[in-house]
Amino acid sequence: MNLLEFSGKYKPIIEKALALYFQKSFSDNRDILRQAMHYSLLSEAKRIRPLLIIAVFLLFNEEKNLKKILPLACAVEMVHTYSLIHDDLPCMDDDDYRRGRLTCHKKYGEDMAVLAGDTLNTFALEVVAQEMPCFYEAEKVLDLMVRFTRDLGIEGMAGGQVLDLKVDEKVRTADHLKQIHNLKTGALLQFCTSAPAFLEGGTKQEQAALAVFGQRMGLLFQIIDDILDVKGKNLGKSLQKDIKQNKLTYVTLFGLEEAQNKAQKEYEGAKDSLFSLKNKNVEILQVFLDYILERDK
Repeated sequence: MNLLEFSGKYKPIIEKALALYFQKSFSDNRDILRQAMHYSLLSEAKRIRPLLIIAVFLLFNEEKNLKKILPLACAVEMVHTYSLIHDDLPCMDDDDYRRGRLTCHKKYGEDMAVLAGDTLNTFALEVVAQEMPCFYEAEKVLDLMVRFTRDLGIEGMAGGQVLDLKVDEKVRTADHLKQIHNLKTGALLQFCTSAPAFLEGGTKQEQAALAVFGQRMGLLFQIIDDILDVKGKNLGKSLQKDIKQNKLTYVTLFGLEEAQNKAQKEYEGAKDSLFSLKNKNVEILQVFLDYILERDK
């Protein structure tokens, strides 16, 4: 099965599940907030993170039990969308377009965009806390939430964003750049690839291998993103913003050719981590990896 087929099969399930969380409307001005959340979350998106969660889940369980992992898949997409809303704000990366259309703050104003991001973040935790204990032991769900919030916080995505925003000439190094993206992008992706294994009783070795896979895939994703930004490919957002803002990227630090070499290195490292998963059909995870390496948008 290729990624297009996998997405064609499971993405509609994700979309339906996400839409169910936003059926309730409000008769007062709170509905503006709901609309802003709905606008950002239910836009045309690839849903790579929830699809990854499903792919890993299917290594350990059967498709007929997919409802067990759907709340987590939806929660991860909610926090990913919250991060994009905030990332686009004028005080952050200051972007007017996301996924090919106006960013949330351009559509609804900065006040509603901040609140939409905040509420998606907290709503994601509500979904995990309320729905995951229906399928997994409460103690395991609590451990899951600790992992989830850690990978979103100062030791994960938010911390990586700070390092990205506050970089200066003294720390424009390869190690610092890698740390930024291991936190900003890699932390959530490694959660996506390791959390289903944890919930489904995967061994510590399997969980560790999948975490490495996710983190290296996250770094690969970011390097390719940097390359596409320079090449002027359509990422659904403003092009060449990194160069204009003098941001630290793999292309600005190493040049285009070396950035491409580093992308290949992360690809090979991620692939090696899959080979350590004995007796598991990891073909679909390899397909995800190929897609990220070869994507042009």
